[in-house]
Amino acid sequence: MWRVVSRSMTNSHRVFLRLLIPNVLFLLFPLLVGGVLYYMTLHEVEREVTSNNMNLLQQTRDILDRRFAEVSSMAMQLVNDTRIMQFQNITEPFVGTNTYRVLETRKSIHNYSLTNNFIYNYFLFYKNSELVFTEDSTYKFADFFSGFKYKTRDTQSLKSLLIGDFYHRMVLPAEEVTAKGGKMTLLTYIQSLGFPGYPQGAVVITVDNREIQKLLGGLDLSGGGWAYIIDETGTIISSSVEGALSDWIDLSRLRGKQGSQMQQIGKMNMMVTYTTSSYNGWTFLVAQPEHVVLGKVLYIKKVTFTMAFIFLALSLVIVYFIAYRNSRPIRTIMETIVERTEGSPYPASDVYRFIRDSVARLIDNNRELQDKVKKQAPLLQAALIERLLKGEYMPQKDVPILLQHAGIEAQGDMFVVVILQLRTYGDGFDLILLEELDVKRIMVKDILREELEGSCYLHDVAQDQIALLFSADAAARQEHEAYLQDMLGRIDGSIYSRLNISVRFAVGGMYEGLPNVSRSYEESKQTLEYLQWRNKDGMMRFDELPKGHNGYYYPSDLELRLSNLAKAGEIEAVETLLNELYRVNFEERSLSVPMLQLFMNEMWGTLVKLMPQLTADEGVLEHIKPFHGEMSSYAHLEKNYKSLVAAYRNMCAIVNEHKKSQNVQLLNNIVELLHLSYTDAGLCLDSVAERMDISKGYLSQFFKEQTGVNFSDYLEQLRMSQAKELLAKTDMPVYEIAQQVGYSSSNTFCRAFKRINGVSTTAFRDLKAF
Repeated sequence: MWRVVSRSMTNSHRVFLRLLIPNVLFLLFPLLVGGVLYYMTLHEVEREVTSNNMNLLQQTRDILDRRFAEVSSMAMQLVNDTRIMQFQNITEPFVGTNTYRVLETRKSIHNYSLTNNFIYNYFLFYKNSELVFTEDSTYKFADFFSGFKYKTRDTQSLKSLLIGDFYHRMVLPAEEVTAKGGKMTLLTYIQSLGFPGYPQGAVVITVDNREIQKLLGGLDLSGGGWAYIIDETGTIISSSVEGALSDWIDLSRLRGKQGSQMQQIGKMNMMVTYTTSSYNGWTFLVAQPEHVVLGKVLYIKKVTFTMAFIFLALSLVIVYFIAYRNSRPIRTIMETIVERTEGSPYPASDVYRFIRDSVARLIDNNRELQDKVKKQAPLLQAALIERLLKGEYMPQKDVPILLQHAGIEAQGDMFVVVILQLRTYGDGFDLILLEELDVKRIMVKDILREELEGSCYLHDVAQDQIALLFSADAAARQEHEAYLQDMLGRIDGSIYSRLNISVRFAVGGMYEGLPNVSRSYEESKQTLEYLQWRNKDGMMRFDELPKGHNGYYYPSDLELRLSNLAKAGEIEAVETLLNELYRVNFEERSLSVPMLQLFMNEMWGTLVKLMPQLTADEGVLEHIKPFHGEMSSYAHLEKNYKSLVAAYRNMCAIVNEHKKSQNVQLLNNIVELLHLSYTDAGLCLDSVAERMDISKGYLSQFFKEQTGVNFSDYLEQLRMSQAKELLAKTDMPVYEIAQQVGYSSSNTFCRAFKRINGVSTTAFRDLKAF
């Protein structure tokens, strides 16, 4: 363990030095150039002053370049922060768990606070949620812009500017801003969230213009001199004086990227010294009266040495701080990659290549997984529709997830099934006819997809039959029935004209809810049987069948649904189905007493077949004893049916009680396992699911439902409570405590401890000792 910690610390130092050395070299290079230029100017007074002015301008340029590089680095870290990126798609920030995401995003912003006096403040603007995050608060757009106003921009134009287009390292010129009840002049740096052409918000960092004016104030501007910073478009970013300049120099009048030249500006000869930044293309320019230039040699000499020393000292401190700060996220990324992928320690000599290769593998694996999901989607869709048509039981809470995985989008809560039958081939099929039928069926499907435009789902139910599943809104039921009739008519004509095939359309009833899809399918099959019996083509609805009923209504698919619902303990759904059977057989159909007796006997048979499957005791039979009594009248049959309903209700209660007992035992086993094995670093959702012999998806959902806490959070809190006890009561090293509470890495343990408890392990131990 000590060798692992030592090796990790060595690699961390190497990453830090790799970032520090280039920055120090970059810092020393302009200082060296500035020194050479300064000593060359001693031979000529005008050249000396010019070179010193150039040196000061370059220092100002370099300082600003570094400051804005810091601002850019800070903005890109904010843009690439995972929690900040995930919040871009939030539209309702204060609904459900999104409130927790608001707090997490606020925490992410606070972590990027810098001790940089150039930065006045920074904000996060989100387009979808219309929220503004600051370092210490969260605002709606209207509330924020009411207290933060630009002099030349109204609220709407400012809002459109910030989130209307995509910007990369855009800087707005210095402008008067009203903030916190006072007025000041600020530069505005904008880095958009999202992608080009798809902005999702912006990171806005304001820079105090007074700090820039302080840098420009180091130049000798006496006697009417002035200085300003101008961008590549000719816009003045900042100047040494407040307000607009009466005389300013066009960029076209300057030769090269830097230099000095004498120009007639107004009525005065001015020595113009300028330099252009390679970082952002800004031109730093100072103009001094000619009579002032020649008297500043000694003063410039003193200022140069003073500024060089201060600049070197401050720059070394800043470079050290930047290198250390920039190395931290890289180290964190590397440790996370190694920890999550269970790889070997990363090579400190080429960390960027290691990150690139790891990210490339992640992208490739993700694409491979997406391709597999797309290939499985048709099979999932066919299997789900098959289950719906057969009436297999599906828990209501799982239905939306199953629909999403299968790629089925229901456009309403009403459903109807239509069976399309190809008529050309008769009843018998040989091998040649079957092959031809397969081709025709595929061509018919293509026609259906063209005509229906994705408004329904197709499923093969026989060699010559295709089931069509439609969904509709209950409020527009009549309009959908008319649309369905018109659409099927057009499809019939299109199939006949293009393939010379006659077809039948058997339309079932339209019912609410996916569980009733099987009922509509059963009705469409009855309708198709009638069309075949009468040898008719075209379309026919179930409610158009002859109304005379000589038999009772208890189809096999409905019996299967009743059995599945009873085995699942769904009391309300069972009673709804039993009430529907009562309405059809006792009220709508004029059945004789013997026919109703046959119906009741079959219902009794279903109940008896269920009892062994549910391990129900003989007490349930108390509710069905009336079946053995007199059933020669409608009154006795109705009484017996009520007893049947009571028996089903009792059986569902037994099922639910058994499920509840099993859930309690399973939860106790899981909790006991966690408390006994939390010291095992390999303990996770997968390993616990394997020991409990259940799927990890069910385990995660079950644990959350039973305890109200996520599995991973519960395990982490359990480990942390034991860690706090060891920190408070023992003198064990942190890496040993991490190992004892189930963490394979002390770094991972320390980060988790500070994230959960708000203090480091050392601070916690010192606090407890005090």
